[in-house]
Amino acid sequence: RIILAEELCSFASEELALPGDSAYHRYADLGRPHVVFVLNASREFSMEPKTWHYPIVGELDYRGYFKQADAMAYAEKLRAEGYEIHLGGTDAYSTLGTFHDPLLNTFIDYPEIDFAETIFHELTHLRIFHKGETTFNESLANTVAEEGIRRYLLSKGRRADLEDYEERLIRRREFYNEIDLTRRQLTALYASAIPEKEMRARKSKLLANLKARARALQERWGGKRLKEWLALDLTNAHLLALVTYNSGMSQFGKLLKESGGDFEVFFKKVERAQ
Repeated sequence: RIILAEELCSFASEELALPGDSAYHRYADLGRPHVVFVLNASREFSMEPKTWHYPIVGELDYRGYFKQADAMAYAEKLRAEGYEIHLGGTDAYSTLGTFHDPLLNTFIDYPEIDFAETIFHELTHLRIFHKGETTFNESLANTVAEEGIRRYLLSKGRRADLEDYEERLIRRREFYNEIDLTRRQLTALYASAIPEKEMRARKSKLLANLKARARALQERWGGKRLKEWLALDLTNAHLLALVTYNSGMSQFGKLLKESGGDFEVFFKKVERAQ
């Protein structure tokens, strides 16, 4: 994996206009399964996330903890204040150049494609990161990571793997389209003036319908790709955590095409657009 990371970082520098020499040339074992435990929160009848302000990165739609117990304690405090919570582990993050980010035990054993996506994603944050714009930053990084995988596999002549990856992306889009549909339905519901009791019942039905559609996707795809997700109790905060990473990807994909697929041109356009 260390050798693969060197290759991926070189590819990122040469083909994706990313700072591949700035990270992932060392290894660290943190002694825990996740690097950060991330907390998302929102009100019962709102699709607006609770935000927190940080000195370096500005306002973010989530709060991170290195200790799970601390995250759980704060989650209980927010629940007592009437917030819905989603708490999950994250296996990688960028220090935005403050440190030379190492490969971590939390993602070193990822399958090759997931490992490469993670590296391309985090290197994108090193290239461009706008304070206080969570959806912008994560959608941009996802866009670059996906296109980076396509080009990496193509450069290796691994057309069968590329076809498999394209099928994975189709499934990914199908799933997130269902998430976005429910997000829009809930947004409209919360904007209505119906009594809270009825709103709560309709909300429950919309979330149940989302799970039913997700089960249908899993049955069509085969395997157990959504098994763990289907076992979760869905909340507004959970949906917002997913939307954050994907809602801006179509715009960035369009901009990359308008840039002729040239990442240097693309990044300059992204910078000028802000």
